Amino acid sequence: MKKRKLRELMDKPGIIVAPGVCDAIGARLVEKVGFDVCYMTGNGAVASMMGKPDIGVATMTEMVQRAHNLAACINIPLISDADNGYGGLNNVKRTVEEFEAAGVSAIHIEDQASPKKCGAMEGLKLVSIEEMSEKIRIAVKARKDPDFLIIARSDSRKVLGFEESLRRARAFAEAGADVVYVEMLESREEILKLTTSVDAPVLYDMLEMSTENIYSNQELQDLGVKIVIYCLSTTLYAANKVKEMLEVLKQTGTTRSLFEEMMPLHDYEKVIGLTEENNIRQLLG
Repeated sequence: MKKRKLRELMDKPGIIVAPGVCDAIGARLVEKVGFDVCYMTGNGAVASMMGKPDIGVATMTEMVQRAHNLAACINIPLISDADNGYGGLNNVKRTVEEFEAAGVSAIHIEDQASPKKCGAMEGLKLVSIEEMSEKIRIAVKARKDPDFLIIARSDSRKVLGFEESLRRARAFAEAGADVVYVEMLESREEILKLTTSVDAPVLYDMLEMSTENIYSNQELQDLGVKIVIYCLSTTLYAANKVKEMLEVLKQTGTTRSLFEEMMPLHDYEKVIGLTEENNIRQLLG
């Protein structure tokens, strides 16, 4: 049902906005605020689970379990980071099967070699365009529901330049990817050239590294982008606010001055579904 909803959104005019989250509370909030789609960030999920950087240390099983937890607590589609498919062609097949069974509506698979890194890091190593294209073909064939979206991501922009990333995006679209995604694009001109040169919808990753590269949803839609994910926005914002709160507690010995900034306890209980649980108990008598 949720996969069908995402496919229907893909077929409608307008951009799909998917805020990124690292945990189930974040996913609940995305739905509560009124967004139609949620995104699970790989970087944020690894940091939340392990307190470690996104350098290939999380296993497929750990990421699928985290994605399942997020997908199970919301009624909107979840797009998830699936790294590089966690290995070779057989691994990619199993990755698709497991994420789909977990209730996820779409995954993106990248063209990095193992061990992979966050796309913003230095020293990225890529697989060949031929190997990645075969991964996409396997991923498309492995899904049970045709509404489960396979998103092909390329991290080649920083390593090999824009023209090569464009060539890869075209090849991945030809291999059957439902959506293409080039990480670390550097200008509006590159975004527009990608959207007008590839025969597939384009996903854009809004990674706030400077104010100059922050575009509005309308600007991205005007450039031809179909999906925008705010990969680390909530994670970075929450981490900063928690740090500030802890500094105040350390310095003053109290949270009194922060009370008005906190979510009221009963509002928090509603976010995590306490009212829903009470209603179930009443129905059961």
